[in-house]
Amino acid sequence: MNTAPSILSFVSKILLCSSITILLLSSPDSYALSNNSDLIAVETYQKDIEKAIALYKKKDYENALPALEEMAKRGNKKAQYMVGVMYLSSQGTPQDLKKSYAWLIVANEQKTKAWRKPLKWLKENLDEDYLALATKEASLYVDKYGVKAQKLKCRPLKTLGTNRSIHNCTKSEVKPGYYYLAQNR
Repeated sequence: MNTAPSILSFVSKILLCSSITILLLSSPDSYALSNNSDLIAVETYQKDIEKAIALYKKKDYENALPALEEMAKRGNKKAQYMVGVMYLSSQGTPQDLKKSYAWLIVANEQKTKAWRKPLKWLKENLDEDYLALATKEASLYVDKYGVKAQKLKCRPLKTLGTNRSIHNCTKSEVKPGYYYLAQNR
């Protein structure tokens, strides 16, 4: 009895399965799922944003800014807007119009109408050369902290009691109980 063909067939199947496994594990999405440094627990994320906003509401701007900026880097649109306004208004930091503009551009991916006002003011009041520099900076921020980089989902949401919808961008769980964090901070 010749077992060489059946052994060869068995080895071929193992090699095929191994190749498929390697391909799957090397994809970006599976990397995020296998490398825990790319994940944050939903509960931790929620507590961190609540803590950062609480610091801001207490007018503890020196501590609120780094906490909010960390959440902004994690893709939280509200934090991105708040950080942009803080840099514009000198809250907890010297005024930095370039950073303000960059954060407000990223935040406005969410298309919240009220958030357009400070961005519009900057566009109208910055000189052309400085606005060009701020636009370059904003492009880098979008690449690092924007919707695509942070794997956010943006969609219109209906508000109870009205026909209006708001555009909302949120993180989605890539693994039950975990959000994805881009590692380009």
